[in-house]
Amino acid sequence: MYPQNSLGYYALKFGFWAGTMVAPVAPILWTMVFLIVVDFITGVVAAIKKKQQVQSRKFFNTISKFFIYNLVILSAHFIGLHVIPDLPMLKIVGGFIAITELKSIFENFSKIYGINIWEYVKEAISRKGGSPPN
Repeated sequence: MYPQNSLGYYALKFGFWAGTMVAPVAPILWTMVFLIVVDFITGVVAAIKKKQQVQSRKFFNTISKFFIYNLVILSAHFIGLHVIPDLPMLKIVGGFIAITELKSIFENFSKIYGINIWEYVKEAISRKGGSPPN
């Protein structure tokens, strides 16, 4: 396919290596991409609903979030594998990022429909973790 000492050959080898490194966390990365896209879409709909201008700066924030979140998740994966194997770093970091994105989606939903899902979820969690309602 590529001559053995060509740039394409080394790029292919690097791509294969990177793919094998990312494969175990691919479902989490795809979930984050999904949440980022949903947050972006609901943010745009909320801005239109509030008759606010959709700003290109917010679009670049979304692109930045995509790269930063994925790098943080990959870092957590490698730390969990090689530095602190007894601590589920990937689940902790992935969960935190997912909840952050979900909170933002709920805020956008609230702006669109006037229903505060986040408060409902917090109440439900506190009821579940605390004493049962009377």
